Amino acid sequence: MSTSRFIEIRPDNIPSDGKVSFKNGFPELSFTISAQDGLLDPRSVRIVGEFNAYKDNLASPTPLVAGDGLTMNNRLGIYNVFESLTIRAVKSKMICENIRHYSKYLNTYLGLTSSGQDQMGHLAQTCLIMPNAETFRKSVMENASTDQSQTNSFSMHIPSGFMQGGNLVNLRPDAFGGVQISFQLQPDANVLYATSGTTTGLTEAHYELSNLKLTCEVQDIPDGSLTGNESEGLYEFNTITSLYTSINSTNAQIQYNLALRNVLSAFMTFMPVSNINTLTADGQATTFPSGKGSSDTDLAFFKRVQFLKGGAKFPADFDYVNDIIKNGSASLPDPQIVKNFVEAVHPSYSADRMGITPLNANREYNMVTATAQSSYTNIVDGGALTGLGVSYGIGGQGEDFSQEQWGVSIESELDRDNPVGVYIFIKAKAQLVYNQNGIQLLQ
Repeated sequence: MSTSRFIEIRPDNIPSDGKVSFKNGFPELSFTISAQDGLLDPRSVRIVGEFNAYKDNLASPTPLVAGDGLTMNNRLGIYNVFESLTIRAVKSKMICENIRHYSKYLNTYLGLTSSGQDQMGHLAQTCLIMPNAETFRKSVMENASTDQSQTNSFSMHIPSGFMQGGNLVNLRPDAFGGVQISFQLQPDANVLYATSGTTTGLTEAHYELSNLKLTCEVQDIPDGSLTGNESEGLYEFNTITSLYTSINSTNAQIQYNLALRNVLSAFMTFMPVSNINTLTADGQATTFPSGKGSSDTDLAFFKRVQFLKGGAKFPADFDYVNDIIKNGSASLPDPQIVKNFVEAVHPSYSADRMGITPLNANREYNMVTATAQSSYTNIVDGGALTGLGVSYGIGGQGEDFSQEQWGVSIESELDRDNPVGVYIFIKAKAQLVYNQNGIQLLQ
């Protein structure tokens, strides 16, 4: 009978005071689970620490209080601060999994895999996530006074294929060995934003992480269970490849050489380029494109969508025509487009909860950063949740894009000079093969 050990690990390289912030020159956070006799359950890994936000960068920074109007994306909570996730094998330093634009990916993933009850319950306690923007600002960001700094503790899990694939990692030095988990931190301006859209007195605002540690469960290897073949093995999981581009016309054509053999799905989200990395807007939101008619902040709806393989329509041999063409006043997006988006992230056969609703997927908002209810920053049920998606393969086999280009054609109402950033996430099967000579990631 095997037993388990609960272990705590401190960060690899942090300041002597234990406080980490992007503004003070520490853009990366990493933890190393060293080689040892045991089996790591990656699903048990948690990053534990404390979060604070300040309005200035004085020697003793000033905590936020009511009236400062500084906040961050409420659906992401603590995940706002992570730009990328990288998992490496300590023995060879080879990358096992790398997800760029990690927070943007999680905004969609968490919105489509967690319910409102999850966001009000365990995710609020562990990840500082809340379904209401005002409640989040008052309970997580603001303090009772500038003399009483509020500390928000968190214990976050790490959504990724390697971490949640169900594989037990053999940590023995003659097997897989140790694992290093690294996060690239976001700039302060891409995490925090002013609810009014103005930054008077907030230009030095920043966030800070402290008392950080990694916790996990390691199972002891039972006596007599070793076979002598521990030096080689295979782990299978689904992983995410992230791409970024921008569109700025009514007819956008996007194509990439993915060089991936088992693509399960692709999905994409949108955000005006002007909203990215600025304290005046929420650059982490997932909204419709904007820039129509006489206003850069009016939503520019999708009209027609085609997914392509090698330049031809695939997998659907027809266009997805939005209902906005027949009914220009429709408040809800086309149901088929929404269904494809949802299933690209979380297939319906495995979905037992989700947070997309008619209230956060509708078209009745604008891209003005303000306290008004019509603003994209104040949408209920966690915030705006919009995107395009497509699923591939039958029975989870995936589609081969190693020889042909992946593409999408988007016809929209975007008719102003207002570039819109497009974050593309490709979900594909991966195999991680290791032996005494090193590690190879096959996709």
